[in-house]
Amino acid sequence: MTDQLIQNSKSTAGRWTVAAMFGFALTMIALLFLYWHFYTAPFRSLQYAINTRFPNSAPRVVGGQHKSHKEGLPNILRLVVYIPQEDFDPENNPEKSEARSLELAEMAFEHQDEDAYDEMEIILLEIGPAETRKHWKASKTIEEWKQLL
Repeated sequence: MTDQLIQNSKSTAGRWTVAAMFGFALTMIALLFLYWHFYTAPFRSLQYAINTRFPNSAPRVVGGQHKSHKEGLPNILRLVVYIPQEDFDPENNPEKSEARSLELAEMAFEHQDEDAYDEMEIILLEIGPAETRKHWKASKTIEEWKQLL
């Protein structure tokens, strides 16, 4: 009789443990989804515009201070865009990289509020065979980008 009670309580405790684990996992997934939604929401229209103009570019746009706990650092709007391998080499073709960065900066001014940022950084990446990466980077103040346009 006592063996049955012990066995029933063990199976009930195990079921509650599994249910709690699933509940915890679903809660963490929901929190991660909400965090990512609110983290990318301010930049989503710009990301969609870049992806429409340059398909398969996997644009990533983020903004803010690099180290938010330190004072005096600039707010940076960072655009990271992949260049297809057949399009052009960002490292060895600086003219095309400059032209692409100016086009991206123009799109950023159309779709993003630039008043909240001090600088804009545009990074062009190309992933080649064997995961070799080529990149090109331009970082200028918002006023310098406006003068170039």
